[in-house]
Amino acid sequence: MKLTIDLEQLADFLGQALGRHTEVVIHDLTDLAHSLAVIRNGHITRREVGAPATDLTLRMARDCLQSRGAPFRTNYTGKTVDGRALRSSSLVIQDLAGKPVAMICFNSDDSHFNAALDAVRTLLPVCSDDKGEELFSNSIEHVGEQLLTDVIASYPVAPVKMSADEKKEVVQRLDQSGVFLVKGFIARAAQMLGISEPTLYRYLKA
Repeated sequence: MKLTIDLEQLADFLGQALGRHTEVVIHDLTDLAHSLAVIRNGHITRREVGAPATDLTLRMARDCLQSRGAPFRTNYTGKTVDGRALRSSSLVIQDLAGKPVAMICFNSDDSHFNAALDAVRTLLPVCSDDKGEELFSNSIEHVGEQLLTDVIASYPVAPVKMSADEKKEVVQRLDQSGVFLVKGFIARAAQMLGISEPTLYRYLKA
């Protein structure tokens, strides 16, 4: 759908709709040295009308001229001259001939959200160890199969290509995981490793 729109009015609308923590900027791509034509909530980057195009503005304009991908980027990291990180999105606006003529950009300062998240995290209990994740399941067989799969998958070779020492190490790790407490999983482990149950028991004793 093609239409004509007053970009300054659009910036007014978006600046109010998105709130004071999001800067709305319109760039005039016909004057790159002074491309910033409209700015709302300019306290975010402290720029003024007449500021030059950014490095990303130049790259996106060039990409549009060469028809490289979509004419927009969303939620990338921007940075102010004083080092503050912003969440930014930009859209190149093209004329009917496909020439880039303007760009609309949002620059959001999420520091207030991050501060709120940090405050919430202080209310949450801290994990007491780093021994890995816990699997919640309705089936003990599923838990056992997952333990077997995870240990075996941590090796670069398939069980059929493992040496006896490697299989012995796998058995020791499975024993430490507690999987052999599950009925039938000694036989299942032996089957997956391509060894007999007596061999598996011998590895356990070793």
